[in-house]
Amino acid sequence: MKATGILLALILALAAPASAQEAKAARDAKKASLFINMTTGDSWRGWMGLHFADSTMRMGHPVTVFLNLDAVKLAAKSSEQQRRPTMRRLPRDIIVDFIKNGGVVLMCGPCMQEYGLKADDLVAGVQMGRPGLTQSYIFAPGAQTLTW
Repeated sequence: MKATGILLALILALAAPASAQEAKAARDAKKASLFINMTTGDSWRGWMGLHFADSTMRMGHPVTVFLNLDAVKLAAKSSEQQRRPTMRRLPRDIIVDFIKNGGVVLMCGPCMQEYGLKADDLVAGVQMGRPGLTQSYIFAPGAQTLTW
């Protein structure tokens, strides 16, 4: 009888659900990462893409944004960025918060040069993309890609 009680207690302990925190951690570990290839320097379109990236990251997905072509202007500290009524923040401000919250922003070096930007012109935390590094985010296991 005593052995049956111990066996029953062991079975129940093993079958008991994990804590909510453990369950969330397990779900988050399975979430795919997102790589966004951002190609537009237009303030509103850039804002939309960056807002999407930030929202996706807040849902628990790792997100990397690659700024290339004229999208490099979105990360410039002093570039002109037009604010539209639907925009709560400028694109560069979203980039700052996105990086602070764990997002990765990679920059196309040749594109920066094309637009006369230097590393000192960029908001803090933007990383220079390079062969191998950029691809490590694109081809990460389970990664999804999106061009904006």
